[in-house]
Amino acid sequence: MKKIYFILIAAALFLAVDANAQIGVGLGYNLLTTTTTMADESEDDSLNGFYLEATYDFNFLNKNWGSLGLQPGIRYTFGGETEADEILGVKARASLAEHYLDVPVNVKYSYDAIPSKLKVHAFAGPVFSFGLASALSVSGDDNIVKTNNYKDTEYGRFDIKFGLGAGVTLAEKLNVKLGYNIGMLNRYTGEQISKDYKYKTHTGVFYIGVGFNF
Repeated sequence: MKKIYFILIAAALFLAVDANAQIGVGLGYNLLTTTTTMADESEDDSLNGFYLEATYDFNFLNKNWGSLGLQPGIRYTFGGETEADEILGVKARASLAEHYLDVPVNVKYSYDAIPSKLKVHAFAGPVFSFGLASALSVSGDDNIVKTNNYKDTEYGRFDIKFGLGAGVTLAEKLNVKLGYNIGMLNRYTGEQISKDYKYKTHTGVFYIGVGFNF
């Protein structure tokens, strides 16, 4: 949490000293993927969802070949999925929902392909991720079993991801982007069976969305 507070404070300071900065808002689709690995075997589970974000852009270097800047932000990320099946004649329904608060801090390169009309971007940087909630609900007949994954299982809330992405800005206002954030930390918090058979859980997020700069 201290790292997240530091990033938010730094973003506020940048806002105070750079009058030419841009504030933006955005939304889009994201696909959350959890990869569980045990020895040489792995399994992927994916959740479809969306994100909402606010960003703050300011440049610290402007040249003929383009500009470099920082883009801190704050993002709400949701992913969920529901599956239904019949087991021994009993209809079962399972729903999983995950909610995250992410703080990306990107270094951003921009180039005016067509001045004032089309700008292209590439960005990369760390994403500090905090799990707000991860809930599994299983229902069958009249019974419902709910699980808080952060409290009832060995699944950690925190992650640090490394993000990469690219995008374009039209008329200096409307932007479109896509990217991928790969989880760097093992989210499994339980004990390992042995050194040779380590249990690992990593998360990644693919996203594509649109935004507007003020």
